[in-house]
Amino acid sequence: MELLKTYDAPDKSRVRIWRWIAPDTEDEMRLARYLTASLGFDSYRKYVNDQAYWRLYYREALAGHNAPEVIDHLYLAEVDGVFVARVWFAYGIRSGRGNFGNVYTEQEFRRRGLMNELLKPCARDFQDSPARMLCCASGDKFAVQSYLKYGFKLIYGGEVGPLCLCKNDFFAEAEAAFADLSGLSVRPGRLADQFECDKFLKYIPAMLHNPRAHRIGPAAKISEYRIAFQEVLSGNGVVNVVETPRGDVAGYAFALTDGSQCFMDFTVHCDALEGASDLLRRTADEFAARFGTRPMLYVSAADSERAAAVRSAGFFALCAAPDELVIYQ
Repeated sequence: MELLKTYDAPDKSRVRIWRWIAPDTEDEMRLARYLTASLGFDSYRKYVNDQAYWRLYYREALAGHNAPEVIDHLYLAEVDGVFVARVWFAYGIRSGRGNFGNVYTEQEFRRRGLMNELLKPCARDFQDSPARMLCCASGDKFAVQSYLKYGFKLIYGGEVGPLCLCKNDFFAEAEAAFADLSGLSVRPGRLADQFECDKFLKYIPAMLHNPRAHRIGPAAKISEYRIAFQEVLSGNGVVNVVETPRGDVAGYAFALTDGSQCFMDFTVHCDALEGASDLLRRTADEFAARFGTRPMLYVSAADSERAAAVRSAGFFALCAAPDELVIYQ
């Protein structure tokens, strides 16, 4: 961990700004204690599930398990020996695409300029790194204003929403990535695929307002690829991705067990649903081989294209629920 700056605040407290870059394991336990104890969200009841998965992610990163596939950067503000604020970004080595987030300042240390002190080296390190883009989203217009000062752009304009810090143009990147959706291939999911699935793919025009991204049934609690992947690391299932001939991830499927039920779901580029059959079959078959049962997949009866993709993968309907859900296995 590298000390970037030390200064005395107006209230005479001593402030230190730190940078941690994977796979450095120095001060691992000190960082782990802070990241485990800090809530990271103001509405902690609403985000308790997300908080738990961030803790799991950081544990892996601090132990050096994410590198070299993923390079994590963590910027921390310390006041009188106690960590009180943080900013994170990471990117995949293969794609150069990454995510920015987990931005948090403990409530009693806000409005002291700490976040600006963290964003400065964060933005500078991105420009000096091999990363090509960092994506995030915010519904807080004041946070967005801060991000804009450091080079982020609102992808679709307005005051809030998806943002990108990009060395290229986001839309040009998206067009190049998904120009050819023929000849899709399936492979096991990797950690770095979270940057493709949870932000880049999610934010492209074809997918941002796509109702097929809305999950129903037990899979609704798995809101993102990164959460599914953490469950797989914990031994609770399988996850696969489908990629284009040039290697861009066009979607993923997961099958998981929570101890009481087995379920699966998928997110695929809306123009590649016809190519999702192999992805679904392989994911369900691998899960069945490992856990001895086939997972259930819940689909809205109104979503004919998604239902057609599921049926073409060999799934059969078990029943139609009163709320117009069709359960497949």
